[in-house]
Amino acid sequence: MEDGIVVSESVERDFCESALQIKISDSDAALIADTLVESDLRGVYSHGIQIMPRYIRGLSDGINPRPTITKIVDAGALVTLDGGGGMGQIVSFEGMNIAIERARVHGIGSVTVRNSNHMGALSYYGAMAAKEGMIGMCFSNAPAIMAPWGGITETLGNNPACFSVPAGKSYPIILDMAVSTAARNKVRVAAAKGEKLPAGWALDKEGHPTTDPDVALAGLLAPMAQAKGFGLAVVIESLTSILGGGLIGKDVPRDTLFSIDVFKPVHVSHYFQAIDVSKLMDLDEFKSRVDELSDQVHETEMASNTDAVYMPGEIEFLTKEDRKKNGIPISSAVLSTLDRIADEIGISKLPR
Repeated sequence: MEDGIVVSESVERDFCESALQIKISDSDAALIADTLVESDLRGVYSHGIQIMPRYIRGLSDGINPRPTITKIVDAGALVTLDGGGGMGQIVSFEGMNIAIERARVHGIGSVTVRNSNHMGALSYYGAMAAKEGMIGMCFSNAPAIMAPWGGITETLGNNPACFSVPAGKSYPIILDMAVSTAARNKVRVAAAKGEKLPAGWALDKEGHPTTDPDVALAGLLAPMAQAKGFGLAVVIESLTSILGGGLIGKDVPRDTLFSIDVFKPVHVSHYFQAIDVSKLMDLDEFKSRVDELSDQVHETEMASNTDAVYMPGEIEFLTKEDRKKNGIPISSAVLSTLDRIADEIGISKLPR
């Protein structure tokens, strides 16, 4: 690529693990590295290696590097965990695994999590359920960066959501989205590259639309679909922080929002659910029916300005196949930040 380098999956993974092992256990470093590499393979660069330097700083600035995950409530299909103030990936992996285990027994498993931090792309955990032949759901609250529809006071996060559905011959359905028009890390990527934002992504502090990513980072994100996006954020807040006993809305610390070099603990909450399809119908029959839906979508007549119609998550699966063959591109802006963090912690830089 002209602007940066291209690395293999294994090279990126080794670099991430080496950097994270300075702060956390080898097994936790491997898990977090896997979430970062998976995001980059899927083309979701906002949650890939570009965020790792902030993780490293966060682990030196209050995020617990070796958390103890505590089971607060255990009521059959329902569990509440305390993440111990550690990295969100660690307790999220545990949370979805428990949801899957409980679903095998009860048909459904639901796990709330409190006292956690940034968990990476939610699609990682949704895919865990789909691989087990289960429908998965996961949500998280976040620091307040959205105002109620019609207001200008930061009250709720852009609370992300993921839904996953297993399939047969087609790709699993993976819908991973923030309830803002775009995730905040996508705004950070634009700021790092010196690019303008698409119209409708963000507002300044006074609630006026802006395409300047730096102004957006100090201002507000716009909810997707206006009042509907705000409504979804409220429901997700209810399932995560309220049900899990965590910090609510404006109480979630916001220090981590304002700089690419700051990543302080945010003590967010998550929710994970798995539904064992086989308890309701034959799994192969279910997958066949999902494939039928996928076929109907792909057979639709396309608009004149469209080359293809995709199911949720399909573009990311296709991107992953390409990246596994041809490597992962890393921009020069991200590479510069990675070089700096490598020098700071004393590891080898990514090879050129």
